[in-house]
Amino acid sequence: MAQSAKGIREMGDTDADREREPESANPPGSCHRRGCDNPPEFVVLERYQEETGHGTVEARAFLCRAHTAEESPANLDAAAGDYVFRVEPVSRPDDDAA
Repeated sequence: MAQSAKGIREMGDTDADREREPESANPPGSCHRRGCDNPPEFVVLERYQEETGHGTVEARAFLCRAHTAEESPANLDAAAGDYVFRVEPVSRPDDDAA
């Protein structure tokens, strides 16, 4: 994840933690990008090996449609067997009523 997800790192997440809480659960009210007040429509996840080689880094960012379109894998040099780059739509409570 280029600039958007730096600083949103969750190290030590287990598979059980990820299964318990979907990535789109509890999205913030606005896009993660500084200065953007648009509501997030997607959550972008990238999981890769830490530069020191001492664990996995998981970076997530809730982004509006325009900023999601700018995202691409940024840590391919640290890709390992568990590397993930995923974009998923954010589900909002309003979506369930439809």
